Amino acid sequence: MTTHHMFSIRLPKAQRWATYLALIVVAASGLIWSLLHDVLQWGWMLAERRLLTVHGVAAAIALVIVGGLLPLHIRLAWRVKRNLASGLVALSLMALLGATGMLLYYGGEEWRDWVRWGHIGVGTVACLAIPAHIWLGRRRVARLPASVAATPLGSKAERVTGLR
Repeated sequence: MTTHHMFSIRLPKAQRWATYLALIVVAASGLIWSLLHDVLQWGWMLAERRLLTVHGVAAAIALVIVGGLLPLHIRLAWRVKRNLASGLVALSLMALLGATGMLLYYGGEEWRDWVRWGHIGVGTVACLAIPAHIWLGRRRVARLPASVAATPLGSKAERVTGLR
């Protein structure tokens, strides 16, 4: 069982699973919509509308969750320079998805096709980059020496960085 210090980079279990669930729902609904609409061109209007509704609601929840990561998870990781490259990629992709999603909803028709394909492209890359960010962070923790992992409270640096 992992003990979480109030300044740990590692997310508490409930927040971690809420994040995973929101990201999986937004990714799956977007990929399925794109498959039905763009690849298969089935034109199931009711199914497509429902998928876009689920996608939009899940995206709003995901953006709130990502915003909730800023005060501790992202700020502390930035401070101790942990998993920075993949974290910056993941955060940038989420910002681009949020911006292009808003443009799809509120933007003008003259840019719609460009924005839509950009959103689909960035979303597809995010489906690979965000799991890679999670995997890299978990891999780093798994490689810690057993003496650090066995320490009940660890050092101050370990509590701040979540390296337990």
